[in-house]
Amino acid sequence: MLSKGLVGVVTVISTVSLAVAAEWYAKETKWAGHDPDIIRYDDGYVLVDTDNHMLIQTSEDALNWENGEPAMPEFSKWLYNYAPNMKDIWAPDIHYIGGEYRMYYCGSEMGIRSSGMGFMSSKEIDPKKPGYGWTDRGEVIHTVKSDSYNAIDAAVLKDLDGKVWMAFGSWGTGIHIIELDETTGKVKSGAKMVNIANRGGAGIEAASLLEHNGKYFLFTSWDNCCKYNDDLENNTYKTMVGRSNKIDGGYVDKSGKALLDGGGTLMMQRYGRYYGTGGGEAFEDINRLRFVNHYYNKPEGGKSYIQVRDLVFTEDNWPEMGQPFMGRYLSAEAEHGILTHVDISSSSKASGGEFVAYINYDDSKVRLPMNIPQAGDYLIRYRYDNNWTDNGANGSSHFVDINGKTQEVKLPLTGAWSEFPEKSVVYIPTKLKRGSNFVEITKGEHYAELDRLDFLRIIRDSIPGNGFDNGIRLRLTDKDEMAIRDGGYAIYENVITDSIVGAGVNVEMKQCAGGTLEIRKESKKGDVISKCEVPTSCGADKWVSVKCSNLPKLEGVQDFYVTVSGIADELLVGNIKFAPAADSSDDGTDSTSKEPPPALIAADLDLSQTMRFDKGLNRVFISQNSDWVVFDMNGVAVKKGFGREIRMDGFCSGNYIVRTKFGMMRIANP
Repeated sequence: MLSKGLVGVVTVISTVSLAVAAEWYAKETKWAGHDPDIIRYDDGYVLVDTDNHMLIQTSEDALNWENGEPAMPEFSKWLYNYAPNMKDIWAPDIHYIGGEYRMYYCGSEMGIRSSGMGFMSSKEIDPKKPGYGWTDRGEVIHTVKSDSYNAIDAAVLKDLDGKVWMAFGSWGTGIHIIELDETTGKVKSGAKMVNIANRGGAGIEAASLLEHNGKYFLFTSWDNCCKYNDDLENNTYKTMVGRSNKIDGGYVDKSGKALLDGGGTLMMQRYGRYYGTGGGEAFEDINRLRFVNHYYNKPEGGKSYIQVRDLVFTEDNWPEMGQPFMGRYLSAEAEHGILTHVDISSSSKASGGEFVAYINYDDSKVRLPMNIPQAGDYLIRYRYDNNWTDNGANGSSHFVDINGKTQEVKLPLTGAWSEFPEKSVVYIPTKLKRGSNFVEITKGEHYAELDRLDFLRIIRDSIPGNGFDNGIRLRLTDKDEMAIRDGGYAIYENVITDSIVGAGVNVEMKQCAGGTLEIRKESKKGDVISKCEVPTSCGADKWVSVKCSNLPKLEGVQDFYVTVSGIADELLVGNIKFAPAADSSDDGTDSTSKEPPPALIAADLDLSQTMRFDKGLNRVFISQNSDWVVFDMNGVAVKKGFGREIRMDGFCSGNYIVRTKFGMMRIANP
């Protein structure tokens, strides 16, 4: 039984402004790494991983990385007491605890349980700032060959009671945890080590700890890693998870089986060319929880690269792995979903060079967990292709379930397999929640391949400040308000500008202290489309609406960037509001207000002498040549043209509004 909760699909295969907007074709940005960990700081991210003297690697966007200097250019001599033949540092784990950055590390030898774990500290994480510099604090814990566990793979977390813990371990009796002294960073006096996950001697390691909604999550990697070339097929590494009410024990999987008895819920395993997806760490970003892991790339004989993914939580508070970040937050590559009985195929015409084929079976499924920072109305741009049907039909279909509401999406023939030109899209109107959203695709009628989904924001009169996708020098306050500092920016991807009600702009602000706020398009250094002078003072308790310059003429989908400069302290930013422009100005912008989206105004005018809709022919006839636009009921332009006839072929049943120079008319497409 299909839910009736979703509106009809807008199947646009002709020229549409939406289809030529924000870049959709992704290319993987590969960055080599193994056993990675990431920490977020004001200006971006720091990445550390295995076998490079704890090299500090930095990025502003978690996509494009730069190498810095190693934190430990010469190995600490005490490590050789336990691992005399060690070759390099393994699996560092980095946190801000005790007023400083601490990086836990281990020295060991493959297959031997004689290992040592220590940590280094620095007051500053940014190598360009005063106070940066790593000091080794020495041993925290060690094991010897006769121990039943291994002192490697640290995972440090402060719990909700303010206690600091370190999980660690590998194979043998598995994963253990022990309390640390926050002041010293070493084992707390009198602390007892507790076994929290055990597979009876089978492979389990790479612990990572995370708290979410009052529960503690233990991520681990199972089975065999580090197999290359001819041995690559034996690389069975996978990522598992368990949950507990307490950080130091009681972890169970989704079925209720204890991790101490071999339990664990699968998060991620080999798919396509991506072998051994494990060795990962969960970490907190500004407005999302993420997970960084490595994978072994089959075409390169198993060379390891990192992936940065969102963790997306279900309503019953279990995590699922989201997309590897490929430069867009509001996009999903189908091949990186949770896949059931489908194939991953390659094509230079597909986004990311890969797509999902053979969604041909009753149990075929592509599940896409997505973290959406702004609730509201969206269009999903659904990129697919198909070339034939087994009965000569004009197309095929998929069933698309969005947060439990399912509809059949009609997919007209595109005329090719494994190619995804701009025309190979349909648009699915939907409402999305702030936070976790889940999209599932299953087989409908006949066959179609799936490349990518883009989630486009339908913006009418406002964008909430706290709905940003990411940025730097900003945070969410304990009141869920965006706070941004000098030189910072916030990203709002995939704004459908056609539906914005007017060129007038006002921005809500608190904690003003002068400076400038600008809205730019496409990048942090892109064209300024609106500019506000921040007042020299305003309260911290009540929003002040600040008038900004009018928007220029905008079309299609644009990324918006909010940037600030010249501000003395944090500026709180609320709603960014749009309205018809009140007056003209000499600021160089187009102050002519846009008409309100037709879905928001009456359109039942008597235009019988100039326009008519023939339901039998499914066409609109106009008395004279005219520019025309067809809008859906979200106020989004879905088809444009010039002439005396509008063909409504390719549209699903539903209400639309046609605008010509004579006026607007609402039609009900059969």
